[in-house]
Amino acid sequence: MLTALVAALLFCFVINVPIGFALAVASVACVLASGAMPPIVVPQRMIAGADSFPLMAIPFFMLAGTIMERGGVSRRIVNLASSLVGHVTGGLASVSILACTFFAAISGSTPATAAAVGKLTIPEMEERGYAQDYASAVVASAACLGVIIPPSITMVVFGVVANVSIGKLLIGGIIPGLFLSLLLITANYFLTKRKAIPTERRQSWGERWKSFAESFWGLMMPVIILGGIMTGVFTPTESAAIAVVYGLLVSCFIYKELTFKDLVPIFYKASLSSSMIMVLIAAAAPFGWLLTILQVPQHTSQAMLSLTTNWAILYVLMLICYLILGCFMETGAIILLVVPIFAPIAQQVGIDLVQFGVVTVISLAIGMATPPVGISLFATCGVSGVSIEKLSKQVIPFLAVLIGGMLFLAFVPIMSTFLPDILF
Repeated sequence: MLTALVAALLFCFVINVPIGFALAVASVACVLASGAMPPIVVPQRMIAGADSFPLMAIPFFMLAGTIMERGGVSRRIVNLASSLVGHVTGGLASVSILACTFFAAISGSTPATAAAVGKLTIPEMEERGYAQDYASAVVASAACLGVIIPPSITMVVFGVVANVSIGKLLIGGIIPGLFLSLLLITANYFLTKRKAIPTERRQSWGERWKSFAESFWGLMMPVIILGGIMTGVFTPTESAAIAVVYGLLVSCFIYKELTFKDLVPIFYKASLSSSMIMVLIAAAAPFGWLLTILQVPQHTSQAMLSLTTNWAILYVLMLICYLILGCFMETGAIILLVVPIFAPIAQQVGIDLVQFGVVTVISLAIGMATPPVGISLFATCGVSGVSIEKLSKQVIPFLAVLIGGMLFLAFVPIMSTFLPDILF
């Protein structure tokens, strides 16, 4: 059975079958090879895997991010970021990083963050003397924060798969996300200092206050979401629905940049993204169930623990595995395939699962900016028009900084657990 499962999956990968369909085909092949289970068990498990209340947060967060992107929120956030750090060396690039940080707290999605911020800041950076590939690399690396800073769709998927509190995961991503944003801004400062790129003029506190006032309603969305979760007013899933309603109210009636005729393409775009994720999750359910029956997680755990029982070495091995897989697979597939194996190992060696979840998502976020399958790279290339080869070269220093930050967060767990421990 295991041979049929693995062989079918590898064959599908070779002929470039999408990962969701590859998982379903492998599951069917395994069931047929067993000769003891009816094939109908595969669709039954698919339905059971998708029939989860927490998973409802995914389409709602997707929709909320798309609404806020089209409703003028991203432009106001960029203006606010520019008023704060535009005068610093490499200021406009720092504006892009800061804008990605702000927008990550609205969209919960890396492609949405790259597209929304990149459309505004990359052309501006080019006009002010930045090389196009460097400007694109700044946005591509900072857009990874979209799945770290809450609300995060990837955190929701991890919480469902690993059976960890989604609320704690979302809150646990706040400090690490801000820490990584600061590291990127610092790296950009030293990189642009060597290039002698001109800075923006220092804005007055009056101009900064005006920018803050204009972006206030957009910035309030993450405050409402996180505040409601922390106070227990609503669940993370319910917060996603509230985000949609709030985004519609702000975009249609306060900023007045969204009309009802714009809702059709918005709902269409969000439904496409959501359906791809849900199909992947549904297809992974029978695959994971078969792995459990075949005791693959237990055997893998025993194999890794036979190499060493040192939790630090095991942690680094798992993170290296995430980084390698991130070069070739999409984030959702890695979580659904690997986390059911790694989470029990982490728990067995005493690693806090909330902290493990946050660091896992960070490592997978880095994979989004890593060629050849980095979705952040492709989203940024689509906005800027720069080639993937040039972008991949320029993004290397930022990837090195993000990996260093990930390792620091892995071995300083209080950065991820401090807020969840206090608030829960």
